[in-house]
Amino acid sequence: MIPDLGMGTAPIGNLYRAVSEAEARATLDAAWDAGIRYYDTAPHYGFGLAERRLGAMLAERDPADEAAVSTKVGRLLIPTAARGERHGFVDADPFEPVFDYGRDAVLRSFAGSCARLRRDRIDLLLAHDLGRATHGADHGRHLRAFLDGGYRAMCDLREAGAIGAIGIGVNEVAICDELLDHVALDMILLAGRYTLLDRSAERLLARCAELGVQVIVGGPYNSGILARDLGGPLHFDYTAPSADIVGRAQRLSDACVAFDVALPAAALQFPLRHPAVVSVIPGLVGPDQVADSMTRRSAPLPHALWPALDAALKDASMLQDDARLILLHPDDNVLICVRPIDAGDILPVSGGTIPAREGISIGHKIARAPLRAGNKIIKYGAPIGSMTADAATGDWIHMHNMKSDYISSHTRTALEQGA
Repeated sequence: MIPDLGMGTAPIGNLYRAVSEAEARATLDAAWDAGIRYYDTAPHYGFGLAERRLGAMLAERDPADEAAVSTKVGRLLIPTAARGERHGFVDADPFEPVFDYGRDAVLRSFAGSCARLRRDRIDLLLAHDLGRATHGADHGRHLRAFLDGGYRAMCDLREAGAIGAIGIGVNEVAICDELLDHVALDMILLAGRYTLLDRSAERLLARCAELGVQVIVGGPYNSGILARDLGGPLHFDYTAPSADIVGRAQRLSDACVAFDVALPAAALQFPLRHPAVVSVIPGLVGPDQVADSMTRRSAPLPHALWPALDAALKDASMLQDDARLILLHPDDNVLICVRPIDAGDILPVSGGTIPAREGISIGHKIARAPLRAGNKIIKYGAPIGSMTADAATGDWIHMHNMKSDYISSHTRTALEQGA
């Protein structure tokens, strides 16, 4: 079981600044002493540095393996002579991270993480940074490598008892939906997309709740803008925020002031109100940040605060509307159901509206326009399968009238049968 408050370890991997061994260890000791028993890390964080530092602390203070630990696969660490700041990490270990989601790479990465963490078993293993926003034109290649090899390797490790659960650790919503269409996941670690300021994962979380997929929320402060008062330099998703983002954050801050509540406390507690969310993991460095996190997590917040915060964003695009269908890419010929649809409901489709012919559950597809047998089904701007029967506008596109050319060997049924 994952505790509801954990510690992200990217900062003690020297993210953006060098952190001494003494400061890193003081942070980890403070977290342990405060009762934090979940730690999220990755080979990418300081190219092994964060894992090494976490492993050294746990070897001394947690010989019974009481703490839950998650780490990630998807990058191999290759020795390098390069020094200085690389990929945002300063004076990190002498390795270069190289993306590889194949079976052998996942097994090698896992073995390396176990050695650095000084553990024979990892509670949660996550495929790190899949997605089009990260990989651009290489997205399809990396996704195929994962589906064809890395995912099966993770399942094998889980079945062997070497890991407790599998999932993905990402920053974008689209790849979560894409993978949930293809394979079964135990957990999703999603950073920055379900916060007070950015609610863009709201529909995904509803889908996860329906599927029984647990969600861990990283980046609850959106890389800093919600972590303190709004004076001084601000960051939103690791860059300077736009005036619009600052305005939204100010409205949230004003709402908190009206209830005599600290904005960071509301930001930390907000994700945990969703039934799909099991944990929130701010990145921490320094005993003071650990102490602040414990104070914020335990701060009593009035129930009336939450609707006031919603109202502060009622005109903001980052607060989800009541739509039941979304278009993921302008070239798609299907729409995705994000709220349950009943037979007879009026649905917006190309050229107007139609009544739904049958009930449709969250995550499923309907035809955006008439489709004929043999037509490719386009989702995320790319073919995911083809029609086996004609479908009218608004018809449910499901296994009864489609075949999956791309993912036929990766369906939940096939995986459960050992395909």
